[in-house]
Amino acid sequence: MTITHLITANELETMGGDARYELIEGVLHEVSPSSSDPSAIAARLLFELGTLVYPDELGMLTGADGGYFLERNPDSVIEPDGGFVRAERLDLWPGRRGYFPGYPDIAIEVSSPTDEPAEIRTKMDLYERANVPLVWWINPVRRTATVQAVGKPIRHLTDMDSLNGELVLPGFEFPLAVLFDFTPKR
Repeated sequence: MTITHLITANELETMGGDARYELIEGVLHEVSPSSSDPSAIAARLLFELGTLVYPDELGMLTGADGGYFLERNPDSVIEPDGGFVRAERLDLWPGRRGYFPGYPDIAIEVSSPTDEPAEIRTKMDLYERANVPLVWWINPVRRTATVQAVGKPIRHLTDMDSLNGELVLPGFEFPLAVLFDFTPKR
């Protein structure tokens, strides 16, 4: 691939909602639709977060279309599978138009079979540079989660463990076994 110029967040935004890209250091990265299982896992996790976040107005949750403007010059805009922004940071986004101008306090990334290890590493590095307080990397096939938190070593969880909101969202805890074993009753 030959890059003729770096893309800006404004140029990405003018491409419209049909353009499925993330922007990492000014370079477009195509985001393909996820398979159903990773999408269902992200939705379930967002639902569980919502039971804590919304009743007490703790902040805002975003789904896979929610864009976060993490870096400028060159620009980086990411769309995690799910995100949480604390209520006190929503003032950073007057008018609530365009990408959220900053990082999510919690980013949720659910692995899909098409995800390349190099792309995941690039995104992990981006989250680290942007000081995203808490990132949950969920791998449904392996039934594991990797927790990336600012100032802490990366932790690897199995389905015997639980995700928790740590200092970002105190009181949130959800067992990975329940997340992975969720199947609707017929």
